[in-house]
Amino acid sequence: MNTIDLINNLSVKHDITSGRAEMIVSIIVERLVEKLKKEGEVRIMNFGTFRVLQKQPDSGSFLKLSEPVQLARNLLGFVPDKVFIETINSQ
Repeated sequence: MNTIDLINNLSVKHDITSGRAEMIVSIIVERLVEKLKKEGEVRIMNFGTFRVLQKQPDSGSFLKLSEPVQLARNLLGFVPDKVFIETINSQ
């Protein structure tokens, strides 16, 4: 499922316009990113926990300057909630 599929399913199942569904999805993603940037962790009950994992910076090179540049290596981890796993496994 991609974003378009999610928006279409949301609009059909809840009888709302696709524009409104797109706005809902956009707001949820924006708030999720804001919270992850601010606190580094977001827990959604019965779904799972998103966590920013900070790795040691890696070095790369900026081609125009031919100088080494430190690259941030933040990754995003997800641990599904027990209820979510049980729901997936029950189908």
